[in-house]
Amino acid sequence: MVNRALTVVENSLAAAAFMVVTAVALMNVISRYFLNASLAFTSEITVNLAVWMTMIGAAIAVRERAHLGFSLLHDRARGRLRVAVTIAIAVVVVLFLLVIAVYGWEQVVSQRESGRATPSMGIPQWWFSLALPVGAVLAIVRAVQVAVATIRAPDEDGHVVGIEGGPVL
Repeated sequence: MVNRALTVVENSLAAAAFMVVTAVALMNVISRYFLNASLAFTSEITVNLAVWMTMIGAAIAVRERAHLGFSLLHDRARGRLRVAVTIAIAVVVVLFLLVIAVYGWEQVVSQRESGRATPSMGIPQWWFSLALPVGAVLAIVRAVQVAVATIRAPDEDGHVVGIEGGPVL
């Protein structure tokens, strides 16, 4: 149930950001064509929402196991070695995402305390920077879920290899 709700949140955030970027870019194209004038705020919104789309998209990619990666060692490993490689990969990914979350949160706090706003529209910049810690936390949750699911996945014989290295089923 939590997994499904998280999926809805991720997909909704990504779709909403993409929809706004598309609408704003279309407005700018129409404005340039008919009014011969560019709307300055459109690039501001587009660039800042791209950060949201990237971070939420990264979490979705981890969930869907669609992120780029070198998987030769993991794919060839069996039994305990596969479990160890899966755990090692998950630990490295989670540590990387924790760095993004921590530094992203520090950036949000700094921008909020300084009152920094976007140049054209005056929107608080931290609203956009919040994508870093939010996206990183979502991706951490998904990385742990994928690691657990991979460890519990059956091998060629239909057995699930547990931490002990023996068949669980």
